[in-house]
Amino acid sequence: MIRLAERRISLALYVIAFIVAAAVFSIGVFVGKTIDDAVVNDISGDVSSLSQRLTTTQLFWLLEEDNPDFCSVYVSELQEVDEQREYLGQLLTVLEEKKQIYAPETKKEYFLLEAQSYLMAKKLSGLCMDGEDVLVLYFYSNENCELCTEQGTAILMARDESENSEIRIYSFDGDLGSPVVDAFKAQYNITEYPSVVINENVHSGFISKEELLEEFSK
Repeated sequence: MIRLAERRISLALYVIAFIVAAAVFSIGVFVGKTIDDAVVNDISGDVSSLSQRLTTTQLFWLLEEDNPDFCSVYVSELQEVDEQREYLGQLLTVLEEKKQIYAPETKKEYFLLEAQSYLMAKKLSGLCMDGEDVLVLYFYSNENCELCTEQGTAILMARDESENSEIRIYSFDGDLGSPVVDAFKAQYNITEYPSVVINENVHSGFISKEELLEEFSK
């Protein structure tokens, strides 16, 4: 009888331990998802804030479009927005690649911000930057592209090694279904990934770091 009672006690302990472990695991999953959702929401809020900030600058530009006296303000504002924009893009990449967290609607908002920044830089290029800046549009796919990760790395390495300090990179997931990205794809006739547009010159397929450096120096 004593051994039977001991077995019943042991079984009860195992059941309790299993329930506690399952509860802890469930709580961990819930907390983790809550934190991940909060991060995505924070990124979305920051994207919206930057977009509004850039829209204000664009409206001011429209009022004083032909006045170069405000160039320093425009360029400084665009530079600050681009630095924060790139940081947010890196966060979205980390969420996708490291944590397998996908936020398509937030990415679409981010691509719209990139488009705003690109169009603003394009307008300022002639009046305020003497055409010395390099504008890079990088089209990739997370689903149908074997060389896209390598291409993204090559672009960043070429920018870091280039003597030209005014290189602005805008990357777009061409398969996400973003209207603004689809418009750019139609404009530049993007039919494969990766594809890189450098100052309106389209390069379909992979382009090496050395080739990118040559393009950046033109």
